[in-house]
Amino acid sequence: MPAASLQRVPEVDAVPHWTRVSLDDRVFAELVRLVKENCGIALSDMKRTMLETRLRRRLMVNDIADFGAYAAFLRSDRGKREEMQFFVDAVVTNQTSFFRELNHFEHLTPAELKRLAKEGNDGTLKIWSAACSSGEEAWSLAMIADEASRGGTEFPWKILATDISIRILTAARDAIYTVEDVAAVPERLRQAYLMRSRDPDDRRVKVAPELRRNVRFGQINLMDADYRPGSGMDVIFCRNVLIYFEPDVQLQVVAKLCRHLRPGGLLILGHSDTVRSKALPLRLIRGNIYERLREAPR
Repeated sequence: MPAASLQRVPEVDAVPHWTRVSLDDRVFAELVRLVKENCGIALSDMKRTMLETRLRRRLMVNDIADFGAYAAFLRSDRGKREEMQFFVDAVVTNQTSFFRELNHFEHLTPAELKRLAKEGNDGTLKIWSAACSSGEEAWSLAMIADEASRGGTEFPWKILATDISIRILTAARDAIYTVEDVAAVPERLRQAYLMRSRDPDDRRVKVAPELRRNVRFGQINLMDADYRPGSGMDVIFCRNVLIYFEPDVQLQVVAKLCRHLRPGGLLILGHSDTVRSKALPLRLIRGNIYERLREAPR
């Protein structure tokens, strides 16, 4: 009886191909250019591994063989239309926390917020969180605005929260955090504005409806030629974002922010941000808190 013939079983590669492809110098430089063009962010060579890791999922989702083909796709009309936002979401770093850089919030006392509202265009306190990330900054501002206004009875208030990332804006709008996330929120504000589940094992909290009614979210890319958040803002927060831009881009961004800040209003930058230009209509008050002047100092 003839021996049964043995068929060779093809080897199955259990490791997806996109986990093995690497990012060479030429393609890395091309992706860095795309990041700068679309986000204004200047990536150093030290970010190569980060970029490679975050974009591997986009290769998988789009069934693209390598990073070179992905860069070419981003340059195409279809890629700009369908993939560019996902690319931006993947490469932008979002890091924030409740009441981060506390001295800025301490400056915005109830008396200061009331003054800013009274001196504004229509008596409504208008605050813009210009790089809100996952929302902690905007909700921190909402808490102190609502407390200072006694629930809006002394003066109405509104907050606009924007970011370049659609993904992170969705999380910010949901306004759901963990108990650990809100540890820095003062106890009185946690009691007043954060809701716990009745399930003791559920460690999530949600921002109260009275705050959510007065905060709206939208996408703004600070690299855009013009912004449309409305004019006459009393306070603009744009913190720890400028450090990712080159100096000329930093000045362009701050100049555009100033167009939407009323004279006497406050521009609040992060502790790592610097503004060094006499051409800007700003006067330093303290700790990267600037007052908008009617015209640039001479």
